[in-house]
Amino acid sequence: MINHEDVRVRFVSLWVVVATVFTVAWVGSYYLLPAGLLRGSNPAASIPYAGSVWREFLTLFAWNVGVTLIAIGANTLRSVNTPLGYVVLLVQAPQYGIVWGTGSLAVGSGARIVPSLSVLVERSGPLEVTAVVAVVVATRETMLWHQQSGPRWREEFERVRSPRDWSLTRREWAVLAAGYLLLALANYREALAIASLAG
Repeated sequence: MINHEDVRVRFVSLWVVVATVFTVAWVGSYYLLPAGLLRGSNPAASIPYAGSVWREFLTLFAWNVGVTLIAIGANTLRSVNTPLGYVVLLVQAPQYGIVWGTGSLAVGSGARIVPSLSVLVERSGPLEVTAVVAVVVATRETMLWHQQSGPRWREEFERVRSPRDWSLTRREWAVLAAGYLLLALANYREALAIASLAG
């Protein structure tokens, strides 16, 4: 399903997988891992407050666009049917869940985030994750190198396409645009929250 021809099916399927991995890591780390375990693990976390909501928004948005560009770049590599950008998401999601569960966020009291549905609505993180999933599934066809079969740790990637071969459907363009709009909304919301905490 995550490799379905229809970008909408890919989006829903990958979002469910990423949300599940994130939730398991969040709940598990909340109950099992020490507080503050990953504090300082995010290089962007050490950047001081930009001084205004708009500057903070632009800083956050630029950082997150950079992350999406890395994921799009990863999509140029495909192992059998799976773009590497999907793997990037599946590595990032549990780390983010552990940050929440251990209270390792850069901004705030440092308290653990209690697993609950209301938290998902109140915070910008789930919107950011949803936006990145949209960008990654929309750019699935940016493949340049392909690994035909396994074992994946031994099979080499072969160059099979050129960037001139890239094309996105209208639906993929729409999902891509929606992903970046949602990312901008999430980052503006987060900038407002950071500004209120920074005083």
